[in-house]
Amino acid sequence: MDVGKARAGGSKPQPARRAGLGPASRAPRWGRATTLAILASLIVLAIEIGFTAIRMRETPGVSASVLFTPMVFAAILAVLLVIQGLRADGDARALADSEERFRVAVEAARCGIWEWRLTSGELFMSDITGAMLGWGGGGIATTDQVLERVAAEHRDRVRQAILAAATHGAFDVSFRVTRPDGGATWIDARGQAVGERTDGRFVRLVGVALDVTDERIAQVRAQAAEVRLQGAIESVPEAFALWDRQGRLVLCNQNFRRFFGMPPRMLKPGASRQSVERLMHLAFRQESPALPGEEGREVELSDGRWVQIAERRTADGGFVVTCVDVTALKQQEETRRLNEEQLQKAVIGLERSREEAAELARKYAAEKVRAESANRAKSEFLANMSHELRTPLNAINGFSEMMVAEMFGPLGDARYKSYVQDILDSGQHLLALINDVLDMSKIEAGKMNLRFEPVRLDELAEDAMRLIKNRAETAGLAVMIDVPALPEVDGDYRALKQVLLNLLSNAVKFTPRGGRIVLKAEGRRDAMGDRIKLSVRDTGIGISAHDLARLAQPFEQIESQQSKTQQGTGLGLALSKSLIEMHGGLLEIESQPGAGTTVSFLLPVSRSHLMHGDRSFAAA
Repeated sequence: MDVGKARAGGSKPQPARRAGLGPASRAPRWGRATTLAILASLIVLAIEIGFTAIRMRETPGVSASVLFTPMVFAAILAVLLVIQGLRADGDARALADSEERFRVAVEAARCGIWEWRLTSGELFMSDITGAMLGWGGGGIATTDQVLERVAAEHRDRVRQAILAAATHGAFDVSFRVTRPDGGATWIDARGQAVGERTDGRFVRLVGVALDVTDERIAQVRAQAAEVRLQGAIESVPEAFALWDRQGRLVLCNQNFRRFFGMPPRMLKPGASRQSVERLMHLAFRQESPALPGEEGREVELSDGRWVQIAERRTADGGFVVTCVDVTALKQQEETRRLNEEQLQKAVIGLERSREEAAELARKYAAEKVRAESANRAKSEFLANMSHELRTPLNAINGFSEMMVAEMFGPLGDARYKSYVQDILDSGQHLLALINDVLDMSKIEAGKMNLRFEPVRLDELAEDAMRLIKNRAETAGLAVMIDVPALPEVDGDYRALKQVLLNLLSNAVKFTPRGGRIVLKAEGRRDAMGDRIKLSVRDTGIGISAHDLARLAQPFEQIESQQSKTQQGTGLGLALSKSLIEMHGGLLEIESQPGAGTTVSFLLPVSRSHLMHGDRSFAAA
């Protein structure tokens, strides 16, 4: 048998018989003309027998029964043949009608009929089959013509199906046909071998052809949709698994396997839900029950992560399981809980601190009252003591001055004069100490009253320098005054003079012999208004940066070799700083060890810090 044998006649299929393509289409059919022809032959045969009988009657010894018996038999035979022919003709018509109804029913269902004769390589096609293969109607085509219409990638499959059917009798193949108009049709061809075998092979196949193009397109679309769905499921960060209504796994994504550390072979489609859930529980460390009204439950995995598992039933009775990693949320909740605990502790601590602060405030108020009472008592004591001390000191100092001046004659021995001078110096020092202590106590008690009036700075500087000049020259120091004509300032003359005297006294006290002291004044204008700066600069021992912070505090003195030989209470700078601040000014100290010290203070020209006509620097 040659399945590739082509029939001559070109590529166009020959018209097929409309009566049918199966074996029944070749059964003998008794038409009306055939019956009449047979009947005529029998009549002729009867006539011939009759003439023969007449001739035989003329022959002696032959009876009439012998002559008419063949004629009767011939007549009966003719009648029987006529009846049989008519009956066969009716059966043929019934079979043709049945075949026609079958063909119409099959074609109405869009199912084509075909017969493939393997020995000749011819394919008999119904109209539907021919239309599927692209010829537009039924007919006869060669095997090669049919294979030309089959897509190239499917031709070998069709050849193998034909060879297999020739051997085993069953034909079942699906292939794609490329039509002349450029379209494509998917055909499912199914058939069975009929007839006797030749050389051990079937030579004829009969079957049907189905157009499954729509089913193929739907299948491709379904596969594409499934691929897109699988891609979408894989792209979500949550774990996802779907079971059907029988509890069989349909699909799951990679995150589901990774969340619970399950091997891929355990999550193949069809795996039972019970087996998968057993493997899931092996990865659980602890599980929190679902809260009322919530669909999911929280589970801590063995690796420390927290996941929220939610189960929902699908419309067809299956189950969808989703798992969300909520580790970050749990950590935030834990952090918030710890923060709330710390906040609660802090609130408790603040309440306790508030109570303690309130208690301390009560104690402070009581201590303040006692301190103020003690301060008032101190001030009263100092005032009384200063009065009690000044009275005998005035007599001591007055009589000492008279004795030093020898107003009533010489003292005699020179040693007496030296002793009297020591008494006078000690009395004056003690009087100055008492005045400083009294002034400081008044300032601290807020009872120091200043008398503000216009003060000329040049007169103030010369007056203070005149009182200190004799001591400076005795100590071997050079003094200079650099005070230009400046506007008057609103201030207390006595307080400002006391400040200058304190600064000049300290400069004389801590400047070695051969040094120099300069009293300088200058005006400046800045954001604070017009101000005057007075400074006392010396070339003394200087002060370290560490000790500068301690100065200007009451009773504070810097320990040095030079200071040990000088008398003082440590109230001078503190008193000066307080007096300057009462004027609305500022005291500044600049010093370096071995390079001298500069003490300056800034005073506003006016107490209101405003510029006034001829008292402004512009007018000066």
